[in-house]
Amino acid sequence: MKQTRMLIWLMAVMLSAAPAMAEEEQAAPEEAVTHQVRAVTVTRQDVKESLHAYGKVSFDDGWLQNISLAYAGQLLSLPVVAGEAVAKDQMLAEMAADPAAAATYQQADSAVHFAAAEVARVRRLLADQLATRSQLAAAEKVLADSQSQLQQLKQQGLGHGMMEIKAPFDAIVAAVPVQAGQRLAAGTTLMQLGNPDRLKVLLGVEAEDLHQVAVGSDVVIHPSMDASVSVHATVSKVLHAVNPQTRLADVLVRLSGEQTMPFIPGMAVSAEISAGSFHDALLIPRQALVYDADSHASVMVIREGKAVKVAVEVALEKEQDAVVRGALEAGDQIATIGVAEIEDGDAVEVVAAP
Repeated sequence: MKQTRMLIWLMAVMLSAAPAMAEEEQAAPEEAVTHQVRAVTVTRQDVKESLHAYGKVSFDDGWLQNISLAYAGQLLSLPVVAGEAVAKDQMLAEMAADPAAAATYQQADSAVHFAAAEVARVRRLLADQLATRSQLAAAEKVLADSQSQLQQLKQQGLGHGMMEIKAPFDAIVAAVPVQAGQRLAAGTTLMQLGNPDRLKVLLGVEAEDLHQVAVGSDVVIHPSMDASVSVHATVSKVLHAVNPQTRLADVLVRLSGEQTMPFIPGMAVSAEISAGSFHDALLIPRQALVYDADSHASVMVIREGKAVKVAVEVALEKEQDAVVRGALEAGDQIATIGVAEIEDGDAVEVVAAP
């Protein structure tokens, strides 16, 4: 009985002490947490906005020249192929005149001989006062007309059994739509020559970005697989139509002279098209931006060891940086690495990069 009373007394003492212990535990201050972050300093500088585009090099259409036949004939030899560089006066093809074309030349040649003989005859008659001067003038006109026609046929190469077609300038053979041995009609294109110093680039731009591009905009172009070689040019034309093959709007850039050196027709290229600029803009790393559920952007400014949330408006995002507007000043420190783990008012410690 005595032991029972002792147990009851101990339990009563413990129950009465429990609330006091709980109050002491609640009153114990929590240990403050300091977040470690890396930070950068906000800067102001001029930033150029650009559009990244891809395209293809080709010959400038305005400098392409078709080599065609003035008369029907057979293509005897074709020693050049598409893509080959040819020098001025180099033989491109050898043609034999069609029998009908050769007959036309023979008729013109006979007409000249006949007209010359007629002129000589009329002159003799005039000397004997058996012809008039008007008759002589008419005969001389027939001779001049027949000589002119014969000269035209000679210029077309019909004066010889075979004709060599030569390059009119240093060029690259852009296309050869015929084959040796073919019989070709007059006016048929034998080949197309391109000027290696006159190229064009068609760059594909998203249709919604086309308003940012204008004639005269600066462009930096380089081979897709080699960014170390680049050429500066300007936009020649903005084509306000979607290319059905690429589903992009085309921007035309013409290259000439030294600008063409790194490129050959058919080469794939990449380009940066200048689309505007920001003067004295606030520039921060993109990784410093934090977006909420409503896609509103903010940064964490570090002030007196505390994180202060500052809302910003993103004007431009580039590969590594962003141009922002907001209550920031050049020289402010903002958190970058570790920013996702801190909230407004948290204690922070800036640590150096390893």
